[in-house]
Amino acid sequence: MNTPAAVGRAPYGPDGRGEKVVALVAHPDDAELLCYGTLRRAAQAGATVTVVVVTHGANGVSLADAADGRRLGTDERAEEVRAAWRLTGIQLTFLGMPDGALVADRHLISAVEAELTRLGCTLLITHSLHADTDHQDHRALAGAAANAATRVATCHTVLHGEPHAPRAAFAPAVLVDITEHLDDKVTALAAHRTQAGRWYLGKDYTHHRAAQAGWRLRPAAAEAGRAYESFETSVLTLFPQEDWS
Repeated sequence: MNTPAAVGRAPYGPDGRGEKVVALVAHPDDAELLCYGTLRRAAQAGATVTVVVVTHGANGVSLADAADGRRLGTDERAEEVRAAWRLTGIQLTFLGMPDGALVADRHLISAVEAELTRLGCTLLITHSLHADTDHQDHRALAGAAANAATRVATCHTVLHGEPHAPRAAFAPAVLVDITEHLDDKVTALAAHRTQAGRWYLGKDYTHHRAAQAGWRLRPAAAEAGRAYESFETSVLTLFPQEDWS
């Protein structure tokens, strides 16, 4: 069984024990969009996997819904995250910051660094650094995460997931085969019922993006029907041997 790039002491081998994989995301549906299958693969390989959701997402309503008086509670979307990851063995942490106004300042950077240190993060997955049209919270958190990770001694690899923003300058170099988890990813995204109707959460888009990643970097495998999640990387350490315990 293949495992995510750099998961495990021999990063392309089957053993992820001892790895602490952290998906650090801005909003309650972001981890499912960016790296659902990758996290499932990491957990299967024996890694400890944690999703850290930075904001509560309560402002995640459309202008039309807001005009109709639709409001979300600060814990409503956290319940959707719990439903999406139920029975997967993946841990969840919620920082509860307001969404829509993240800034990569010392407060956010310090909060991120503290979480990565607390979790002993070895492999960090977060938003892309190269997506100018992406959500402002995604851009802020990507910068804060890349900054903080440089001071977390255990963090040997940082991956940046594919944004769903149009016209984003995203240039992936890392693929994770998620074929066996693609249907589960669709189900997990559907758990975000308060976001129903958003095109980027739908089955068609999810399948398209998973195929497109393969066609871009591994067309022969894509032709054979394999599905992928793709990532950029700001640091990739092969065969890490450090023991910081």
